Amino acid sequence: MSKRFGIVIDGTASLPDDLARAHDIRWLPLYVILNEERFIAGRDLSTADFYERIKAKGVITETSQPTMQDCLDAYESVVRDGYREVVVITIATELSGTYSVATTTAHQLDRERARVEVVDSRSVAGGIALIATALARLRDRGGSFEDAVALAHGLAGTVHILAATDTLEQLRRSGRVSNAAALFGSLLSVKPILKVADGVVSPVDRVRTRDKAVLRLKELIAQTTGEGGRIHACVLHTNDPERARTLGEWVQERYHCVEYFMAEAGPVIGARTGPGMIGLCWYAAQDVPA
Repeated sequence: MSKRFGIVIDGTASLPDDLARAHDIRWLPLYVILNEERFIAGRDLSTADFYERIKAKGVITETSQPTMQDCLDAYESVVRDGYREVVVITIATELSGTYSVATTTAHQLDRERARVEVVDSRSVAGGIALIATALARLRDRGGSFEDAVALAHGLAGTVHILAATDTLEQLRRSGRVSNAAALFGSLLSVKPILKVADGVVSPVDRVRTRDKAVLRLKELIAQTTGEGGRIHACVLHTNDPERARTLGEWVQERYHCVEYFMAEAGPVIGARTGPGMIGLCWYAAQDVPA
């Protein structure tokens, strides 16, 4: 008898390695390009090495979606380990072509060998990770592949993401925000507050200092979710663990965190936001069975 469904997330997801191993959540590789040198994020280039490399002046960071062969290799690896049904959760289509490549590859598989369903998370980073852990809990309870696909679609677009970043320059260069939006945060020492909603990254406020950015981030989180609410939460950061830890302590004091973890966003996210970003990804516990 084959195992219950497998879970695959793409390389933009923010999920600590120990949680990925504990839940048997697999990875679909994405690429980071530094001055035309190409790396598989997390495999050829660690997060620590990435941030060390981009300290140098003139380093241009780019990212690239997986190839069809990358997707096929990932699917085949899961199937070899006994899974015959696989749910793949990807970054929003507005932010990457990963969903398209992953879906095209899935359609080419022999359905008698494996059924692969690709779900657009309508999110990124911790949003993908929180959907994946929800599927893992469902699997632990004996949930079916069909239940998992329905749950993934149900959670897609429901995860809130608010983040404070030092600059919008990397996002502007990538085309993820417009030149006009980038100007929103272009003044000296202005720190943009970003929201990710239904696949769109947009600036929602700006403050003068990093300390004020954390305070404003908390205010916006509080406006979205009332104190004491039951939430599933992921605090994420790009090479800024101390500020992220402080934000996480506030989140755990203010809310009933049914699930909580802190994750460093990997090189793919760091290539777009740069270092110094912290944020919270969360959804209300009532949106999914505990």
